[in-house]
Amino acid sequence: MKIPNTYRTLAICALLALALPAHAEEPAPMTAAQIAPALTRQDIVAGAYEVVHAPELGQIFVAATPSFEPGTPGYIHVLDDGDLHQVRQIQLPRRAFGLALDRTAGRLYVGHTLDGTLGIMDARGGLPIGAVQLGREEAEGGFEHTRMIALDEERGRAFVTSPSQTGVIWVVDTKADTLLHRIDDAGLWTAGAAYDAKAGLFYASGGGVDEISVIDAETGRSVRRIATGDTTEAGGDNSQHFFVNLDIDVEGQRLFAADANKQMLYVFDIESGKVLAQTPTGIGTLDVVFNGARQEVYVSYRGADRENPDGTGGIVVIDAADYAVKARLPLPAHPNSLALGQDGQVLYATVKAPHEETHPEHVAGALDSVVRIDLERLPL
Repeated sequence: MKIPNTYRTLAICALLALALPAHAEEPAPMTAAQIAPALTRQDIVAGAYEVVHAPELGQIFVAATPSFEPGTPGYIHVLDDGDLHQVRQIQLPRRAFGLALDRTAGRLYVGHTLDGTLGIMDARGGLPIGAVQLGREEAEGGFEHTRMIALDEERGRAFVTSPSQTGVIWVVDTKADTLLHRIDDAGLWTAGAAYDAKAGLFYASGGGVDEISVIDAETGRSVRRIATGDTTEAGGDNSQHFFVNLDIDVEGQRLFAADANKQMLYVFDIESGKVLAQTPTGIGTLDVVFNGARQEVYVSYRGADRENPDGTGGIVVIDAADYAVKARLPLPAHPNSLALGQDGQVLYATVKAPHEETHPEHVAGALDSVVRIDLERLPL
């Protein structure tokens, strides 16, 4: 029997509703009083970006770039991982944005985004070891940009993304400090990064028709693409999604993708490539971290964009089992990068001060913040 179009549409909608988990009404955002017992905050860094935790040192590292002007230095702020007091500040010759820590080798890798360079430092002593130039010089000036860094400490590999139109990924030999592979046409705006050391597979996320590229660590070749199927035509204007950041559940074989376009968390089953869930996050969705110890996912959202310039953001705590929102933690003004403590009971974040003079919370010369959230003390 031929099914009328109306009934066919209803049937498809019903199947989609069954395929994706239904969420109960989420709780109201927590108040400052509810968050306060779990929160330590220091307004301490000018131009804060990524943060990583070094538990063996009892420290966190924060990459900072106070000015985008060419020729200005970058900084690494070394903070105590408990009360966040500053231990020392290290000045670098290039602007610093991305970070990754090789605990086995005791090396800190710094993404000098605008210079297209991967910097290398001794994590304990803070001394620069060297740098690997990745981005090519562009005709209009400057270099191809780097963005996220993911490490394979055992194999001695660093994977670096570039949020370009063609999508570039670099694979670096971290034992020889040399470029092994340059992968072109990896996808539109390859921004996010996640790595499965057990499988030897690197995942890079962005936009376009195929939003996620899968790269073999040994060969440096693209072996697979994962896609929502929502974008059917190439080109940035046609892209329905921009998975700006990515994290992985290695044991459960899931990818968690922060979608800046749809203001959502997307969850993918790696084996099938299917979307398991979509959870609303917030305006200016940015970073995502999976916490296997607590089976939670954390997503930062800036709370502001071009259409909503005066907003402030927070962090969403999502249940990794049913993908429901467990809590919203307002953290004015603009939460940026996230990092999980080693035991999974502490979350670190950088929070940007509003620089637009028209923003209601703008203060001239205000410093960016670093926050420490004791997850066990949140009333979840």
